[in-house]
Amino acid sequence: MTASMSFSADGESRVSCHDYREERTPILAIWGGGVHLTLSARETTSLPDHLAFARSLVRETAAYLAALEHFAATQVKAD
Repeated sequence: MTASMSFSADGESRVSCHDYREERTPILAIWGGGVHLTLSARETTSLPDHLAFARSLVRETAAYLAALEHFAATQVKAD
């Protein structure tokens, strides 16, 4: 399955991690603007593959935050 989606976060947007401990894999949920996206590992996804994806998600999210903070700092100076 392939999907493409655009999500624009606003002041009402939320992110939450549902941790089920040893019972099942966690679920990452994102809500905002009438959209609810969940991310989890399927039974058919190997745990090493999902761990690699989750680590990549952390790296890219940190890069997004750094870029957004840099952009915000330039906007404050420009005002």
